[in-house]
Amino acid sequence: MQNRRDFLKTAALAAFGSGLVARQALAGESLLSTIHINKLGLGGKMKMTFFPYELKLRHVFTVATYSRTTTPDVQVEIEYEGVTGYGEASMPPYLGETVESVMNFLGKVNLEQFSDPFQLDDILSYVDSLSPKDTAAKAAVDIALHDLVGKLLGAPWYKIWGLNK
Repeated sequence: MQNRRDFLKTAALAAFGSGLVARQALAGESLLSTIHINKLGLGGKMKMTFFPYELKLRHVFTVATYSRTTTPDVQVEIEYEGVTGYGEASMPPYLGETVESVMNFLGKVNLEQFSDPFQLDDILSYVDSLSPKDTAAKAAVDIALHDLVGKLLGAPWYKIWGLNK
């Protein structure tokens, strides 16, 4: 049985691959120049930083009898060869995660062991292996990593997946 991550990985690779092949065929470009790998050293280390942040909501948010105007948040930055990807873990109080739990989890994540941010599956499997829970923290790393890879490719993810805005 295929789990959600495997499905998303397969779907993303299929969309990404078909988009690159189509773009390559139309533009007569090589795959390496298409994704700018020849311009990257691909040997650096990834560095992750994170910090707490109180996100101020534009409007009052109400669920049942609870209303709030802010939500706790942790900002995540992953830097690689001068390019930074951004992610965040938003923790509404009713989901059971806290700034402290997210900060503790992120403190265990060592991305410096990876020298290629394009190894998304290996990196995210490693992050998943650190804890069976901590989904907000894992999502923040996932988002920052995908933002980084999109920036390294020079395209937003909707274009990488072949979608219209």
